[in-house]
Amino acid sequence: MLLPPNFNETPLEDRNAVAKVWMKRGIALLSANEAAALPEALHCFEQALAIRRELPFEESSWFRWLLTACWMNRGDVLTRLGKPDDLIAAEQSFDEAIFHLEKLPLEEDSQYRGRLALAWMNRSLALRAQATPESLHAALLSLDHGKTVIEESVAAKLPVSTALLPTLLINRAALLLEIAPPRMLEAMVVAEEALTLCQPTEHLNLQAAEVGLKARHIFCHAVAMLLETPPVDTSRADDWIMQATDKVDEAMRLTASWESEREAGPFHALRHELFRYGCNLLLAYQPHFLAEFLLDVLDPENCSPLLAKADDLYQVGLEALDLAATELRQRGPLDLGLQKMDRLIEVLESLSQAAARIKKRAEQA
Repeated sequence: MLLPPNFNETPLEDRNAVAKVWMKRGIALLSANEAAALPEALHCFEQALAIRRELPFEESSWFRWLLTACWMNRGDVLTRLGKPDDLIAAEQSFDEAIFHLEKLPLEEDSQYRGRLALAWMNRSLALRAQATPESLHAALLSLDHGKTVIEESVAAKLPVSTALLPTLLINRAALLLEIAPPRMLEAMVVAEEALTLCQPTEHLNLQAAEVGLKARHIFCHAVAMLLETPPVDTSRADDWIMQATDKVDEAMRLTASWESEREAGPFHALRHELFRYGCNLLLAYQPHFLAEFLLDVLDPENCSPLLAKADDLYQVGLEALDLAATELRQRGPLDLGLQKMDRLIEVLESLSQAAARIKKRAEQA
């Protein structure tokens, strides 16, 4: 789109209308979610930015608001492009957006604070993708700023979108596992906080369900990291494992409620990863509970009718049962003591019975 030589002399609204066309084109390209479209999307946003930087935003909150959208979308594209220079430029774009958003009358409109919180969150994503020790800690600080903005909006009785805080929290929980040294216990607490916010609506709202599942995933990952990091606090390990497997069980039922008979549903991959977490945790640390867990999830007499149709989980469960039985058979009186051998035999029998029931159900499906 070529601009006339005297474009800056045309009426403000006409110039902004041209910028709006560029923005809509860029958003359409961004929404396609195709890597090949990202350079053209970036070009569109930069064209809109060039126009809106020449509008009198110092005298108009509206024009400043529109300018922040250019900086935000430019930063989004650069983050997705993901090269080192792109990520630094993305960080700078979000810095520009934050600078202008903080100059808006935040007390007048909850949208201002909402976008400001989102800018801090997106800045955190650009920093996190840089993946250096310094950038990861800076990403945490960005999320702290975003949380402060949300809290201030609540105090001002201008609440922002209810999705912002739980999304910010799961980003923070994930970051806590990536920094060095990782802060697993803190990540578990933050993931729980996000989950508490999502649970009331996660069976009805797709975004709440996604955040809730991710919160459970992060919690389980934190538990796995704790159990693999010496010295392990054995006095708390059983409780961590129980909480993690409970969350896996909840996730199985939640994903089942979003499944349909004709399609895999929106959380297919995440469901499988959480299921494997549950299997692996019990296989490694509490194999005597594995049969009960798998029957709760896969036995049609116990689980959700929709989950009973999840035939692709059966193989994962059967593999876990086979590994558990093999591991337990390698143990004997020297490992367990004579008094526990009877219990070992009972556990092996329960694993065998569970495998038989799950195989039968798989054959009937």
